[in-house]
Amino acid sequence: MNNDFEKDLVDGHKGEEAVRHFVEVVMQKQFIKFNNNERYDILFQNDYEEPITFEVKTDYWEKDWGKGGSGNMAIEYMCRGKPSGIRKTKATHFAYYFPNISDKHLWVIEVKNLKKLLKICDFKRVNGGETYYDSDEKVAKLYLFNRFDYKEWFDIYTWDGMGQWILQ
Repeated sequence: MNNDFEKDLVDGHKGEEAVRHFVEVVMQKQFIKFNNNERYDILFQNDYEEPITFEVKTDYWEKDWGKGGSGNMAIEYMCRGKPSGIRKTKATHFAYYFPNISDKHLWVIEVKNLKKLLKICDFKRVNGGETYYDSDEKVAKLYLFNRFDYKEWFDIYTWDGMGQWILQ
């Protein structure tokens, strides 16, 4: 996260491209389009199958443990005083991409299961993102938790560097 909307947007698009590649190769779904509203980020559909959609979070801040990584995952639920992120998405799947971890982790979960996890656990709530133009207050509100404590909820893939996503 750059705390700069334009830079974060560019980084987010890179994460969406990684998820597109993952879904095309691993799930063998046909890419239809990227989306520009809060409903979802990417749409896929094969002939004679229901469409699937992805909400994508790209976390450039997180690093390997030995390089200052926290192990945390942050899920946005409000921005600028309005519901956003997990509270607004209509996506069927949520992908959390960590490009700065040495083997580029991609954590995937169905949105209904992520919402269930957030409901049954009392996760810490923090402020994040850029600040309002007239204060030091952060604009986003997020659930924050150690992802390794809840890894059984996710399908976790790593990038082998040679074109393959490997399920862990």
